[in-house]
Amino acid sequence: MKVAINLLPPVYRRQRLIRRRVLEWSVVLLVVLSAICAARGYKLREFQGLERQLQAASRESRPAKVMLGQITEMRTQIERLNHHQAIAQQLEQQRQVLALLGAVSEAARQTRGKLHVTDCRVVDLQATEVAQQRSNNKSQAGTVTLLGVALDSPTVVEFHDGLVRSRLFADVKLIKSNEHNQVGTALYDYEVRCEL
Repeated sequence: MKVAINLLPPVYRRQRLIRRRVLEWSVVLLVVLSAICAARGYKLREFQGLERQLQAASRESRPAKVMLGQITEMRTQIERLNHHQAIAQQLEQQRQVLALLGAVSEAARQTRGKLHVTDCRVVDLQATEVAQQRSNNKSQAGTVTLLGVALDSPTVVEFHDGLVRSRLFADVKLIKSNEHNQVGTALYDYEVRCEL
């Protein structure tokens, strides 16, 4: 049963109903917008926290990056030094030409002028490996072949012994010693092969 009668015209009643609906929907919209803003604020704080962590991690990794750069630079320096060391070792192992000529000259001087070296053939003076084929008469790597003329056979032997005593050669061999006559004097052609 009705207790009150609405005497307002329908236009006013509709306006009042529209106002109520607008107010209700405004509250709902305001609640939804507030929730969206709160969620966005939370995500923004979370993003700022992650950004701070990332900056802290990059600050912590900066010394590691510097050390990594220094390590790579040191590795290149070590490789360069190893290369220089290999070159220095090769230079240390090289045989000196003057020492070789000095040993030959000293051995010839011990014969008191009875022997002359007319030819000196050097095959690969800087060879570091001993020749494997000793029976072959061909010139091996790291050999010195001395050719010359002597007055007699004991002089050639004395020259050979002088080369052995020099301790510069690994092996000294008398290859040949042939006698030939020249203007009434007997001379000996010799060939001595020394292996370094």
